[in-house]
Amino acid sequence: MKKLLLAAFVFIGSYTAVNAQAFGLKAGLNFANFSGNDADDFNVLTSFHAGLVAEMHLMDALSVQPEFLYSVQGAKTKEENYKLNYLNLPVMLKLYFTDSFNIHAGPQVGLLISESDNFDTFESNTYDLGFAGGVEFFFADNFSAQARYNVGTSKVSDNAELKNSVLQLSLCYMF
Repeated sequence: MKKLLLAAFVFIGSYTAVNAQAFGLKAGLNFANFSGNDADDFNVLTSFHAGLVAEMHLMDALSVQPEFLYSVQGAKTKEENYKLNYLNLPVMLKLYFTDSFNIHAGPQVGLLISESDNFDTFESNTYDLGFAGGVEFFFADNFSAQARYNVGTSKVSDNAELKNSVLQLSLCYMF
């Protein structure tokens, strides 16, 4: 499975590099938590995400935007912060209503690269699958602000009924 995910990252990355019409940098805040039957004792963890984006226009009002992001997700309790560090690959289909405003949605796959020591007892899964959706507003030449919600569809651990749930607020600069 790791080889398949790595192959998908390489394929999408090389396809994007050849066909992208715009590249950019993106960074922002994560407001992460766990959802699920075992998530009652967890609260929102404020963290960050940062990475690269590319946009390929399919039609005048429709484009595809793959992203490669480092994202700190997880949750906290009164005593502990539970941080899960992912390399996420969301692929957003963007529908433009004006030149400066779009809505976007699409799948996201994440590869867990590290976790806080106190999360070891959960024996977290290596992959995180989910869906994301949000809005984007371009407010200056090549600068945009995004609000996006990511909902996990796969369990963070087989030992607990927990899934990732993340609200992201981002700034993006397109070249």
